[in-house]
Amino acid sequence: MVAIILAIVTRRVIASLGLAVVVGAALLAWKLPLAADEPQRSGIVRGAQFLWHHIYQSLFDADHISVLQFSLLLGAMIGVLEASRSMQALMRQLAARASGRRGGQTLVAGLGLGIFFDDYANTLLLGGTMRSVCDTLRISRAKLAYLVDSTAAPVAGLALVSTWVATEVSLIGEGLPPDSSVTAFELFVQSIAYRFYPIFALLLVFIIARSGRDFGPMLRAERAALEQPGATAGNSAAPNNSASPDKSAASDKSAAEDDAGLWVWFAALLPVVVCVATVAGVLVSTGLEAVADQPGERPTGLQGWGEILGNADSYQALTTAGKVGLLTALVMGFLSHPQLATLRTLLWGVVRGAWQIMPAMLVLWLAWALSSMTAEDQLNTGGYLGEVLSDRLPGVLLPTLVFLVASLVAFSTGTSWGTMALLTPLAVQLGLQMAVADSQASLLAATTGSVLAGAIFGDHCSPISDTTVLSSRACGCDHVEHVRTQMPYAALAAAVAILLGTLPAAWGLSPWLSIVAGAVVLYASVRVLGRRVEEPSR
Repeated sequence: MVAIILAIVTRRVIASLGLAVVVGAALLAWKLPLAADEPQRSGIVRGAQFLWHHIYQSLFDADHISVLQFSLLLGAMIGVLEASRSMQALMRQLAARASGRRGGQTLVAGLGLGIFFDDYANTLLLGGTMRSVCDTLRISRAKLAYLVDSTAAPVAGLALVSTWVATEVSLIGEGLPPDSSVTAFELFVQSIAYRFYPIFALLLVFIIARSGRDFGPMLRAERAALEQPGATAGNSAAPNNSASPDKSAASDKSAAEDDAGLWVWFAALLPVVVCVATVAGVLVSTGLEAVADQPGERPTGLQGWGEILGNADSYQALTTAGKVGLLTALVMGFLSHPQLATLRTLLWGVVRGAWQIMPAMLVLWLAWALSSMTAEDQLNTGGYLGEVLSDRLPGVLLPTLVFLVASLVAFSTGTSWGTMALLTPLAVQLGLQMAVADSQASLLAATTGSVLAGAIFGDHCSPISDTTVLSSRACGCDHVEHVRTQMPYAALAAAVAILLGTLPAAWGLSPWLSIVAGAVVLYASVRVLGRRVEEPSR
């Protein structure tokens, strides 16, 4: 509560998180029983020890270090692309192919679907490379952050081949009894159609992009970007229009020279493609190595690929891809403009690109510390919220209540993966019991899918979520502005997911009918609530 309320009220995320971590350490010192080998200490000393422990462990956790490395390497790669002017040339080419603001938004959304195997890679790759396109088309940075954030986790959560698969399958398996007639992977596949929020969030992204309509704070941000490009809504400073005609002509000539050769465009695209390909390649190689060490017969076909990618080392894939992408950018930048992109220029690009991501790294560090304090063996925030309703749940409300509880936990803790770890086994157990009691086989898949859907919804709305932080920083948008502008869209998709998804699914309605009906309602809602950005304000 301290972190969320202060972040919204003061718009100072780092200070709010820092104070929340201190409060968490004080609560742990006050309420957590002494360990068997722990000596008696004063509350202040014990609280300081908890504070140091969680801060230190959050920074030096191996997975967290990998995320930090990839973030800094990717920021450095983008800085090199900008320093060599290759990125500007690519952005002009893409902007020329995007037919206005709708085309630009559709391009961002489409690229978001293409990077489906990891939400971190999606956010950092897409956000950093599409800022110039959106600035050129007068699309606000808040809209860019929404398009990026609302395609990252939903795509990774729905894909059959992603870094989420192994975690989800293993958590589902923990909730199934040994003699269950359905396997964990089968239930995982069945639950995909019942993950209504990520499905509707993706549909809403394309409806918003193609309709040209917005509502709420996003409408104001878009109109501000259209009227005063770059001046508001988290955008970079507005361009200086007072340059002399001679300078403008020289700039246009330089831009034309940059765009003239295919080599320059290729120099900007190749590092990104190599980075993405390296992620995919390392995922497959590490996944094959992990599966080969497992006893028993290996599955084949789609299930085999799902197990391979699910057991892959995603963090090794990200860090390796960041190094290869940065090296490729340096080589291609030097070869494309040897007279401009000197080694010193490119190295300064490395420093500037990495430095731009540092504030997000500090926020992530504090968010990780806060999440570790709310873990099951500490304050047990998620466990408490998950068990409050475990004894008295009517079957027809089970998927909806699981969705709401998962949303609340993810919003409070800022982690969708932590929410899934806390609630998935319990939700599967409850779903199995209710499915047998009500003779409703689909109730199990609907309840299982609601955990992941609620986790992503709460993560989208939480100002302390790591992916929300990464989205705002990668897109160059003010963090609180991103949360404020995205939340109404996330709430609309969640409302439709409940009314036309989780509730009808509990009665046995086909999820495909729910998806079609939800798409129609989302389109109608945007037509009624939304206004064209180009229309004058009323």
